[in-house]
Amino acid sequence: MMDSQPSLPSSSSSPWPSSPPRGRGGGGGGGGGKRGAAASPLTINFLGRHRMAAAISQLHHQIDVIKEELEQLETLGESSIACRELFSSVESVPDPLLPTTQGPVDMSWERWFRGAHESKSHKRWI
Repeated sequence: MMDSQPSLPSSSSSPWPSSPPRGRGGGGGGGGGKRGAAASPLTINFLGRHRMAAAISQLHHQIDVIKEELEQLETLGESSIACRELFSSVESVPDPLLPTTQGPVDMSWERWFRGAHESKSHKRWI
C-alpha cells in the first residue's frame, strides 16, 4: 500500500509550511482512512527540511569558530599580568596634553576645571 510512502506536496499547494488539516474532510496526506495525528507525520515539508539543515549547518560553523577562539585564548598569557603592566605604564607617564597643577593659574578658568567635590587631592586637570 502507499501508506508507508510519504506523499509529496502537490503543485497547487503553498511552498510555505502549513498546519495539518483539522477535523473532517479536505487535506491530503495519504493517510488512507485514518485522519488527524496519524496523517501528519507522513507529509514531507521540503522547505522546512532545508531551513532546518541550514540552521544546523550555521550552528556547526559557530561551534567551529568558538573552538578556534578558545584554542587561541589558551595560548595567551594571563590577562591580569598584561593589565597590571599596562596600568603601571599608563600611570607612570603623565599625559602631556593634560598636565596636573596644584591650583588654578587663572581664577576665571577655575569654574571650567573643577574636580569632584569629594576628591581627596586638590589636583586640577588643565
